[in-house]
Amino acid sequence: MVAHEGDLQDPGRFLADLFTRDRRPAPTRFTDKQWEFYNSTKKLTVLWGGNAVGKSVILAKMARSALRGELPWQKKGRKYTVMLVGNTWSQLSSTLEYLFDGLHPGELGSKVRYEGGAIKGQRMAVYKVQFGPCAGSTLRCGIFRAKNLAGPRADVVLSDEPLPEDVHNELFPRLMGRNGRMYITFTPTMGTAGDIDYLWKLVDDPDKPWFGEIQCPTTVENCTPRGGFIEVPFIRQAEIDQLRDGVSPIQAEMRLGLSRYPRRDCTYFEGSWDARTCRVHWTPPKGTYALVGLDHGSKAQAQVATLTYAHGRGYGTHYHAADMYMSSGRSEMTEDARGIVEMLWRNNLAHPREDLRGRPLEEVLQHRAVNGIPTLDLSDVDLWVGDRSHGGYKGGLGTKSNGMLQRAIAELIGFDTGRMQPHEWRERLPVPLRKIRVPYKRNRSMWDGMEVLRRMMPQRYTISADPKMDPMAEAFGQWQGALLDPLRDRLDSARYPVVEVDSGRWRPLG
Repeated sequence: MVAHEGDLQDPGRFLADLFTRDRRPAPTRFTDKQWEFYNSTKKLTVLWGGNAVGKSVILAKMARSALRGELPWQKKGRKYTVMLVGNTWSQLSSTLEYLFDGLHPGELGSKVRYEGGAIKGQRMAVYKVQFGPCAGSTLRCGIFRAKNLAGPRADVVLSDEPLPEDVHNELFPRLMGRNGRMYITFTPTMGTAGDIDYLWKLVDDPDKPWFGEIQCPTTVENCTPRGGFIEVPFIRQAEIDQLRDGVSPIQAEMRLGLSRYPRRDCTYFEGSWDARTCRVHWTPPKGTYALVGLDHGSKAQAQVATLTYAHGRGYGTHYHAADMYMSSGRSEMTEDARGIVEMLWRNNLAHPREDLRGRPLEEVLQHRAVNGIPTLDLSDVDLWVGDRSHGGYKGGLGTKSNGMLQRAIAELIGFDTGRMQPHEWRERLPVPLRKIRVPYKRNRSMWDGMEVLRRMMPQRYTISADPKMDPMAEAFGQWQGALLDPLRDRLDSARYPVVEVDSGRWRPLG
């Protein structure tokens, strides 16, 4: 292990660190781009680039150095306030792990440690440096809108993701009066590309030399630490080529640090979606699970339900989008419920009550429930996943929610929901329909879900060749990543149940 300057001033701490640490050593050599970022003295420095160029590693190094007063512009003996922030704790966890790799035991408190993906040993994420040249300095960790980040001034702000504009406007003024600095690292993504134009305007303005950027594409040169006897890159060209081929073409250049924005001359699923291989005739074998995904909306073609079959287990599961319902115009929940039930009927997933067998659906739906038995049995559907509530349009029309859909379906299959208490008609619905699951959502979870579908095509994800699925094929073939594109509503209804099953959040009973 190589001693740091601060270690030589306190040999006892260095020896204790040497013989008691049970974690990986922190890097001591860095790439040219990392050192350029480290040595920047601008008021705001943005290091943006491709995946795997060591952004989190250098950010952690800078956090340690800032707490010890070792950055080029700092002075020893002062107490510094350092903020280390991120979009989510899970995203920040890798930077925190790199940070603790290089801290001395007890440097932030005798009980404070990194364990299980998080900092343990103290409830509030505000830590005091216990010893060293800048003892008494403070480290504040948090996500962008954490309460413990509000209020205090700061000497250094470090972020492993681009700050939303309102958060930037909140944190940047905290540096005033302290000669403070802000450092930001990130890889441009589909989820951030349209939200950080304010940041590009700052670093691109020639009249504001105190703001600057460092672009770091994913290349072998930029992934080679300097100063060793033999300089060995931590990423090879073959891996870089695999990275380019492994992501959607629309965002490949962003993932390699070559572009700030997604391509506009291709579609999101380009390279994976091909109607010749992804559209097939497929009959679900015995043991297949039936999944219904719902995306709520009140405009024409905005309410979409997709029937997907899942066959197999784990990573061997094959998903097949077999049918869909899409509103033709503005719709209310009662109309949507009928369209969804019709979809289940034509796929033999809605079975008429014994005394109504052999009759057409329209006639079946004219009858009421008898002794608590509905006109249709929908229990062959194993999973329902529906989006969050939709507020509708003027006057409360077009309001949509999972609860409203449950009620509309209950009414359609024969229950008098106007005279029954909600628990009375709900407990007579099939178990999966009693609680429509809401997809797990976090920042950029939509992009993660789309990537799940893209990577599955066509080996593990196909859609029916039936003309009823032409609208879904159109969405896969034409969507270019725009968040407000109506095509996305169809894709959302398709991805919700697949992600729910493939992530392991839903497992069939037994």
